[in-house]
Amino acid sequence: MAISLSKEQLIHEIAVIHRRQKGTVFSPGVIGKILGHPQSWRSLKKDELIAVLEAWHHLLQSCPKTANWETVERGDRRVSLLADGQPWVDYFGFPSLQSAETFLNEVLPHCDWAIVRSSGKRVNASFECKVWGLTPDYLAAIGSQRLAVCAR
Repeated sequence: MAISLSKEQLIHEIAVIHRRQKGTVFSPGVIGKILGHPQSWRSLKKDELIAVLEAWHHLLQSCPKTANWETVERGDRRVSLLADGQPWVDYFGFPSLQSAETFLNEVLPHCDWAIVRSSGKRVNASFECKVWGLTPDYLAAIGSQRLAVCAR
């Protein structure tokens, strides 16, 4: 990332990412995961904005370069995308923004990145938590029982 960008240009880039993802990509929890202290991205200093954007770009660059993508439905409130058979991103559906944000805060320590947004076409819910790099152990621990509780 070009350090020569102004703080205003960095803020604009974050706004574009939010629009593209149709959700909150840089939540306080995600900021805390990256910088070690949760806070609003709007309050970040220029060097912190750069670090956060570099982390986002690193995540995107790690996306598998394959034509072999598979969608696996794991119930009407969970869908996984696999690249060459390996999990890349999971979508969890929730009836409310509050339940999705609660799940986001619980899942952040066990994944690379997570965002909350209005649900798209992947899950049968009003809101979804899109999660990259969820650890297999935590995924197993969640189980359908936990998702059923969160979905209420």
